[in-house]
Amino acid sequence: MSQTFHLIEYLTVNRDRGILIWILNIGAEKYWNRVHAGIVDRSEEMTVNRVEEMNLLLCREQDVLILRERPSESYLAHLKRLGFATPTILVPEETDPLTPISELVLKDEQLQKTLSNIAKDADDVYFVPYAVTHLEESIANNCGLQLVGAPSGVNAVVNDKIFNRHIAEQLGLDVCQGKVCHSVQEIRDEYERLTNGEQRFEKIIIKEPHGASGKGLYIIESPEKLSAILARLARVARSHEDAKWLVEGWYLKKADVNYQIYVAPNGEVDVFSIKQQVLRDTVYIGSKAPAELDEVVLEAYHDFGKRIGNYLYSIGYSGVAGIDSIITDDDLIIPIIEINGRFTLSTYISFIGHVLGEQRLYSRYFKLVSDSPCDYDELQRVLQQENILYNQATGEGVLVYTSATLPLRLDASSGSYTGRLFTLILARDWEGVEAYNERLEHVVQHFASLRLPASSR
Repeated sequence: MSQTFHLIEYLTVNRDRGILIWILNIGAEKYWNRVHAGIVDRSEEMTVNRVEEMNLLLCREQDVLILRERPSESYLAHLKRLGFATPTILVPEETDPLTPISELVLKDEQLQKTLSNIAKDADDVYFVPYAVTHLEESIANNCGLQLVGAPSGVNAVVNDKIFNRHIAEQLGLDVCQGKVCHSVQEIRDEYERLTNGEQRFEKIIIKEPHGASGKGLYIIESPEKLSAILARLARVARSHEDAKWLVEGWYLKKADVNYQIYVAPNGEVDVFSIKQQVLRDTVYIGSKAPAELDEVVLEAYHDFGKRIGNYLYSIGYSGVAGIDSIITDDDLIIPIIEINGRFTLSTYISFIGHVLGEQRLYSRYFKLVSDSPCDYDELQRVLQQENILYNQATGEGVLVYTSATLPLRLDASSGSYTGRLFTLILARDWEGVEAYNERLEHVVQHFASLRLPASSR
């Protein structure tokens, strides 16, 4: 890869330069490490796969975006009216809602030939996946593409919560009280120490090394809950001699903060998009930007990001990484709770200001359940009727930024249509954001109640 390539510059000051070939291959964790999927919700998995549309928020006009299905034309037209570019969209010939997108690409020789021709016709072409696994490496090799990101083996190491703690310790950063445990008995002993020690944590969290979106995380608030979880983990320990878990105290927090870093091929580190995350327990439901942090704290986060990025580069990492952190009630910053060595959903909304202008921004997503399908056009009409649809003239309102994740398909197991609503709430100040957010929540609740039969409410 050219040493002059810099993804952030291509997305901001050099938007006319080169061609970026994008793919949002969510679910990469299962290719890096052994991740126990548990009971798979097929309807949920189909919805998650369609978040690939949010990649449109980053694309430039000359770029190429690979999707499993072309978005609705009204959705594309609406984004274009707002100032977002419409790239060339390529769709695999044989597609289905469950097969990972990169597997679909590797099954399509014609699509790979098209990508090869793009690479041959221009020197400045880069392949930018959400994450790099052996699948994306195969696509790059087959098509002669320059791949943006670290080798899959390095990614597997970086996306390990136990290794994340090791990085923090190596850099001398504050870490949560706790330890790495290699047996069920060690977990039990650490629970006793954390809940009965000097700080007396009311809860602890047990973390499996790998997993995303809250999977492999267990919040323990009682001995009874601990016993139930340990029974499950004991089965894992019996079949995996090298099993280990990270056990940490659960802190009362002032803020959950996510900051993104980009490690360029030459080792330059950029810290960008510092956001306050909104979590429900351990599951991400939205972000607020810019983060409501004072200048001293913001400067500290830039320093943390630079140090972490330099460390990652030293072990062969490059590309985007999202870092989750917390600020405790007593103002202690724990800079690394988890490192995602890949894009995160937050990455895709990190450059909205370059299109819509700098505003206060709150991303929210909701799970929607309905007794009939709900498409993008219908939802736009509802938001318009409630007078909260994003208005380009005022720069305020609610913007729905995916269409294919809405309740469009019947979930045979429940008999309902299920999906996710991804929105951006924009306003000049946080009071305005909160006002729109309250009205949006009311619309979502009212909208669902109108469409569900009484027995489902």
